[in-house]
Amino acid sequence: MLYNIIMAKQSKITNFKPKIIIYIKNSSIPDELKDQAKLLKKNTFTPKNILRKDNSIILFTTNFHLEPFQMNYLLLNLGMKLYNFCENETFYLELIGGDKNKEFNIRLGWQLESYNFQKFKKIKSKNNILKSLHKNEKKIDFFKDVYFYVRDLINMPPNVLGPKQIYDSAKDYLKQNFSSKKFSGKFLQKEFPLISAVGKGSIKKNEPLLCEFKSKKKNKRKIYIIGKGVSFDTGGLNLKLGNGMSLMKKDMGGAANAIGLGKILSTLDLNVEVNILLCLVENSLSDKSMRPSDIYQSRQGTFVEVSDTDAEGRLIMADALTYASENNPELVIDMATLTGASRVAMGLEIPSFFSNSTSFSKDLKNESEKLGDPLWELPLWQNYISQIKSNHADLKNIGNSSFGGAITAALFLEQFIKKDIPWIHIDLMAWTKTSIFSKYEGGEAMGIRALSELIKNRFSK
Repeated sequence: MLYNIIMAKQSKITNFKPKIIIYIKNSSIPDELKDQAKLLKKNTFTPKNILRKDNSIILFTTNFHLEPFQMNYLLLNLGMKLYNFCENETFYLELIGGDKNKEFNIRLGWQLESYNFQKFKKIKSKNNILKSLHKNEKKIDFFKDVYFYVRDLINMPPNVLGPKQIYDSAKDYLKQNFSSKKFSGKFLQKEFPLISAVGKGSIKKNEPLLCEFKSKKKNKRKIYIIGKGVSFDTGGLNLKLGNGMSLMKKDMGGAANAIGLGKILSTLDLNVEVNILLCLVENSLSDKSMRPSDIYQSRQGTFVEVSDTDAEGRLIMADALTYASENNPELVIDMATLTGASRVAMGLEIPSFFSNSTSFSKDLKNESEKLGDPLWELPLWQNYISQIKSNHADLKNIGNSSFGGAITAALFLEQFIKKDIPWIHIDLMAWTKTSIFSKYEGGEAMGIRALSELIKNRFSK
């Protein structure tokens, strides 16, 4: 008798747990909800996709007929939407008709939407600390923390975060697994002349730096991750207009994502040494600023004409790519907020990528699709190489056409990679805007889940 009473009480408690129930397939929808599901528009999210029933919040995704790549990304966004929809309680998640990867994306999206950047707000809004999903995995919490670090770094204002501060932040964040050093001053000018040329127009406290982080786990096999870190980009003497300059604190987003990727890789048991290079400069105006038509000799020895001082990112990356190539790595990945042309082609959510390796590009596309972490390949179209040939130097830093800008930028970078070294170039936005799913606008981590999975699969012990 006592047992029956206890079981009845437990059953009553279970029935009143606040639940989030997500239906992935039509076949899993109970009869009493099928009429609601029929009201939904194909591939469109409306308020009718979410309803409250008893003590449950029900989400329908059955009206979305998407390829796995887009569906997995949608689930990340739906996790954000659910976070904003739900009250301050602990919810029990039931995903009906989905797998663990889909549930992971829902849970990660929920966690990411809890982010707030309030460092510079005198009056801070209250965090929804009582709003949670029951039994989050440690892995999800880890990825959340990495994303939050990347976001925090990108969101910092440039009067607070210059090249030195980016280095200091990365050094502290990675110190458990990486040793670090920086190159600056006359040594940088001699050994990494393009990085020095781009940053020489800034004030002394924001002097240009190349920072190297070496994994404490040594291995003859090496990979390099390179991040573009322009702490603020005025455009130089080819000065940007106000609208074009307003978001240029995010021009160090490649470096922030490279740091985040390095953090993820430090937790994996890899049979390869991971090294990170951060090219840290401020592209500013002064009597020392580089000029259009200046010619500089790169670390590689190639002479480069500066056709546009606002195409500075590819210059600093070129010297770093050369340095990485000198160490004959198994793979080089660079991450950069490089071109507006990529944003025009792909929008804000999908970074483009380029690779000289069919094998690596195929695997990266597979990981991107599986995880719903968007990356999309564009071609290294060699017929455009003539656009970056200079009349007075070996190369110029921008194409002579307004078309194909993301491709010509990638082709420029390719000139500084040894042909037998696999290379992936990521051209990313590193910023997100509010949407029907998320209230957040600011710096963003992009592609690092897919890249980390690629590296794990290729280089695990």
